Amino acid sequence: MKLVIKIGGQAAEDAAGRSELARQIAALCRAGHHLVVAHGGGKLLTETLHRLGIATEFHNGLRVTDAAARDVALMVLAGIVNKQWVAELEAQGQRALGICGGDGGLVVARKLVAGSNGSRKDLGFVGRPRKVNPHILEVAWEKGIVPVVASLAPGPGGHYFNINADDFAAALAQAMKADRLVYLTESGGVWDAERRLLPLVKVKDIGRLIRQGVVRDGMIPKLRSCARTLARGVREIDILPPSVPGALLEAFQTGRHAGTRIVNG
Repeated sequence: MKLVIKIGGQAAEDAAGRSELARQIAALCRAGHHLVVAHGGGKLLTETLHRLGIATEFHNGLRVTDAAARDVALMVLAGIVNKQWVAELEAQGQRALGICGGDGGLVVARKLVAGSNGSRKDLGFVGRPRKVNPHILEVAWEKGIVPVVASLAPGPGGHYFNINADDFAAALAQAMKADRLVYLTESGGVWDAERRLLPLVKVKDIGRLIRQGVVRDGMIPKLRSCARTLARGVREIDILPPSVPGALLEAFQTGRHAGTRIVNG
């Protein structure tokens, strides 16, 4: 299977959590799956910006990124965080290649300008994937190597953009025609208004769940994004809790599912 695994939140920051996830990822590779790991690293980025005296501003959940913040993002995400993941996988006996969207022509970005109620907000060097060429991923797989990709990519002019890691992972999955996209996130799944986990969500039901208020707030754009991704060739999407030991492996090996699976239908 072709798999994209997006790692975010506490799972990307905690050393013990990284080791446990690297163990599971290495096991999936040994089972013959072709994997790509995509990651952000927002907590460490915020901490580093603070230490450097650079203010952090968010607009509708997106980090406003001026040139100075963009350069720090390159340092932290494509540097520290990326190489931590490479080291964890190598420690598990799985060869890994740490890259970002600019390497091997993997991703070309476009500038994102946020707008609402007729107003527009310039977010600086914040982008979205415009074009994805997965050739470098396929070359890595041929050599038994897992690509670990930081969510940054250059635009046509060569300037790098910071990209939301969920959007970045979805774009990779679409270009690869991935069998499954996995979001390892602190929410651990889709929850209804009474905080009950929904183990299975079908695309045809997403509109009803939103209209009826069963899902709310930040889960609404995530589900809409999942619906678009499934319409573009990805077969299934899993939202899993990284804090549950073995959750990633069990979702593939035993069928037991600690989070939410989103499918067409």
